[in-house]
Amino acid sequence: MKAMERVMNYCLPTRNRGLLIEPTQEWDCSPEFEVLILGRSDSDYAKDPETRKSISGTSTFLCGAPIIQRSTMQKIVALSVTEAELIAATSNAQDMMYVQRLLESMNLQVKLPMKLEVDNKGAVDLINNYSVGGRTCHMETRQYYLHELKDKNILVVKWKAGVENSSDMFTKNLPKKEFNKHDAVYVGQMSIWCNSDIRGYK
Repeated sequence: MKAMERVMNYCLPTRNRGLLIEPTQEWDCSPEFEVLILGRSDSDYAKDPETRKSISGTSTFLCGAPIIQRSTMQKIVALSVTEAELIAATSNAQDMMYVQRLLESMNLQVKLPMKLEVDNKGAVDLINNYSVGGRTCHMETRQYYLHELKDKNILVVKWKAGVENSSDMFTKNLPKKEFNKHDAVYVGQMSIWCNSDIRGYK
């Protein structure tokens, strides 16, 4: 009951808020028009106290509007922060490739390379370089998958500070200030929701 009351105390004051699908591009009906796809990935290392598995948080944007968001427990135990970030980045890249293929099947053009923003410099360096050390050689499969996308000019991986990476909110409970900052990327006041009313809760 306490958990339900806590949820309702959040839902009622925010019932006019929702996922804001507001593209930054407008299709001009030209066959040469290029659609922008952006990805942001983050992870929280060894978050689960029982399994020591990490949390992946990823977001995929189409023309600036969020279309895929994930907050998932990783399926394997990452042996380092860098590996956890690499797992999250690979998952995000797969989502981006899915969106690209879907759009191209509709005869739409995607601007290449697509940009993937990762907040871990170690993971970015591994993706952008072929040097593999003894402590990272077990990560080669994911690393080379991302290498291949980079070499084909399909994907470019850039570092983005964690405080600016909105996918951080999908990996951990953030302080209110940071949560509201990242939340603003996805959520807006939606007047269409104002007609709905939830009654019977205090």
